Amino acid sequence: MTMLTVEGLRAGYGKVEVLHDVSLEVAPGKIVALIGANGAGKTTLLKTISGLIRPAAGTIVFEGRDIASRPAHKIVALGISHVAEGRAILKRMSVLENLRMGGYVRRDSEIESDLAAAMARFPVLAERRQQPAGTLSGGEQQMLAIARALVARPRLLLMDEPSLGLAPRLVTGIFRTLRQLREEGKTILLVEQNARQALQVADHAYVMERGRIVLAGTGASLLDTPEVQRTYLGRRAA
Repeated sequence: MTMLTVEGLRAGYGKVEVLHDVSLEVAPGKIVALIGANGAGKTTLLKTISGLIRPAAGTIVFEGRDIASRPAHKIVALGISHVAEGRAILKRMSVLENLRMGGYVRRDSEIESDLAAAMARFPVLAERRQQPAGTLSGGEQQMLAIARALVARPRLLLMDEPSLGLAPRLVTGIFRTLRQLREEGKTILLVEQNARQALQVADHAYVMERGRIVLAGTGASLLDTPEVQRTYLGRRAA
């Protein structure tokens, strides 16, 4: 059973094709990691899934619906939230206003309880709810970006480089949060430069090179793959 199926995906920027026949699957309740060098196409893939880039070819099927031609706000409404690289918070707005933006497409009566849950998950956000988001530290901004995405009640969470630029202590906290989200039944497609941490937390993983998937397997199996060890983990295989 899969929640997301991508097949034969081609996409890019103008006439420059970045993704070349990319195919992958994400099962519900799992963390799937994408690793690869800068420029491999990982961010482009997430942007294409979330509707920020229109694919040139291929299919993106989410819970039985082909979403490849849908605009980004419609994809959010279907249950996909995107935590973008660089956090993309609204810096002049308060922490609370940023969180409310996460529920912008919702029309139910439970947004307030989800706002409370988001701030309970990250207590520093509750403490600074009226503070302009741009004055938060890098780690706090990342917490806000994740919390805002969760307010949308996504069934699939796309996360692009959540540990980027953070101190080691904060990186540990981010990956602890990922494990907690999986325990709560959340499904995550994770792009991460910290290959070791990503593979340790991932149920399944894909390696991208030059816009193509070149390796796939469980996170544990890829940790033990000589090519991955040599290229992404900084050590020679025995």
